[in-house]
Amino acid sequence: MSAGIQRLANCLIYDGHLRCASLAVAKRRIAYAVDPREAAVSLGHASWAASALDANRAAVFVDTDQIRARENRVEGSDSAQNDTEIGIIRALTTLLEACGVEGRNVCVLSPFRAQLRQLEIEYGIRREPSEVVETDPMPSVYPGIEVHTVDRYQGRDAEVVLISWVRSNSGQAVGELLRDWHRINVAVTRARNKLVMVGSRSTLERSPLLAAMLRILDQDQCIVKIPAGTVVPNVGASGVRPGAQTKMANGAVLKKMPIVGNILAEQT
Repeated sequence: MSAGIQRLANCLIYDGHLRCASLAVAKRRIAYAVDPREAAVSLGHASWAASALDANRAAVFVDTDQIRARENRVEGSDSAQNDTEIGIIRALTTLLEACGVEGRNVCVLSPFRAQLRQLEIEYGIRREPSEVVETDPMPSVYPGIEVHTVDRYQGRDAEVVLISWVRSNSGQAVGELLRDWHRINVAVTRARNKLVMVGSRSTLERSPLLAAMLRILDQDQCIVKIPAGTVVPNVGASGVRPGAQTKMANGAVLKKMPIVGNILAEQT
């Protein structure tokens, strides 16, 4: 992993004992074919999304507090889901694709199974339970991308990792899953070059380890706030699915996803 991600892991877990394999690895950063700022302009002005993917910041936290991205409970399950965070993750992966990052180099993680299931549906990996199973394969939103729970991805890594922490509520209850230092350690050490985490800072700070992580990222100026007024539809309720493809001016191929257009457009 690069030095920026290693610093985070060292401060949280390893007390400075974790070392990069070489100086070249330490200095390594994600290489984009198209600068995120240029790609974001092509999609619709979105400075927060471009800032989150800044190649000079290896680890970034995207704070959703100003848009009140609340979690919801899945009927018949104790697991939590956050549709707004899924929309944000989709917007970021759309921008990654526009920057020339292949899906096979990207992994989306979440500690919660309910969130995993909805992410799989949004990326065309899993069908809606109500859909009739067909013999034709589902169209993939971002070919090659992987979606896993944190536990399931232990022992593996990817060039780019995006994490949806899910928990966001008025009582700022973080739950037991996000107090588990081992699970948090696994999550933040899966990325080689770029780590982007999405969540509610005010809620996650109730976990001592995540609070420490957020302090480090704040010191490094690596917290990106989504501005109040940004429209982020609930993905699970929207029924948005992969649509036709369109060519951008820079030549990148993007899906026409109304939800992403809404997320990427900063409202004033």
